[in-house]
Amino acid sequence: MDPVEKLDVPRFSLAERDRRWRLVRQLMAEEGLDVIVTAVNTGHWDHFQANTRYLTGVGGNCGEAAAVFPLEGEVTAIAMAIPPIHYWLAFQDWVTDVRNCNRYFGRGIVERLRELNVDKGRIGVAGLYNISRAPEGVMPYGTMRAIEEAFPHATFVDATDLMERARYVKSPEEIDALAKAVELVEKAIDVMAQSARPGVRECEVYAAMIHAMVKEGGELPTMLQWSAGPEPHGNNIMPTLRPLENGDIVMNEIEARWAGYVGQGVQPMFIGRVDPVWHDIFRTCQEILHATYEIFKPGLTIGELNQFVVDWGKKHSAFMLRPLFHGRGLGDDAPVSARSTSDAHARWQLEENVVFILKPTVATPDGRKRLYWGDCVVCTPAGPRRLGKRPVEVIEVQ
Repeated sequence: MDPVEKLDVPRFSLAERDRRWRLVRQLMAEEGLDVIVTAVNTGHWDHFQANTRYLTGVGGNCGEAAAVFPLEGEVTAIAMAIPPIHYWLAFQDWVTDVRNCNRYFGRGIVERLRELNVDKGRIGVAGLYNISRAPEGVMPYGTMRAIEEAFPHATFVDATDLMERARYVKSPEEIDALAKAVELVEKAIDVMAQSARPGVRECEVYAAMIHAMVKEGGELPTMLQWSAGPEPHGNNIMPTLRPLENGDIVMNEIEARWAGYVGQGVQPMFIGRVDPVWHDIFRTCQEILHATYEIFKPGLTIGELNQFVVDWGKKHSAFMLRPLFHGRGLGDDAPVSARSTSDAHARWQLEENVVFILKPTVATPDGRKRLYWGDCVVCTPAGPRRLGKRPVEVIEVQ
């Protein structure tokens, strides 16, 4: 194929590629794996494509691709004709073996695996099961069946945990990408504060927020959960056509993507005068967040962090407090603590340069009023370093 001109898009260095490949291959050698195959699945706002993009640089805007990553030898991306292969070759410079499978991903993966002579080998499948937000896995049944039928004498191993461990501690380049993504989140928050007024429809504010991120280079799709009303119950995944009203509480979870990396922020907003209890709830949000920042250091386990929030709430507040935090990276990053933590993730320890979104929730005893505020932080020996710059305050629109 003729050389292609690079597209003007964010990208990572070849040194970053080599670091990742060395790390993953070291883990593969420890587990006796000959090759890893990643799932093709654009679910959960493209988060489930994270392993493919981590290894190949191929992905974005629900571009469907899988990776065949051998212990030794050339790394292959299995993609489709939409977008054309030359697009992916111009989009990234990590892999040159990008193949069009004409939508038959199983067939394309099998072809590459046969070239690698793994008929009786150990084949790791990242995304087979036990993904943080998809415990039943994200590998398509037809794709997996095609691979298994082609290699009846091979041993198949779930490589989901291996890839989660590889992606857990972030490099300086990854942290820079996450910082840029958080910067885009805060641009969207600024626009939300500027455009939200009584009489303005929810969908108009939402559209302005998406525009603010994309015009600065943010990727789609990106998660923007939103809920508004006098007593919103959780976040919805889409805004309504309803005009905002005085007394509304706006809740959200706002994500932006830069080079695939997903920053997140949570920023509640009050429209006009609201019940004073909402201010009391938010003060408790500030207090528990500050307390969490005090202990967020390397060595603390996820289970201990979980329990700290629960115990702090019982000791210091009449409100109900629940832990809510999870890893940040290319998507669906482990570990996840959303009110409870699996035994496996509870034993994970914080390490230097892991990145989390910290956003403990505070609610009235009946659960009808609930708020939380959140920002991405890098774990350091001195405590968390915030990636965002906005103050830990509620936005009030008069």
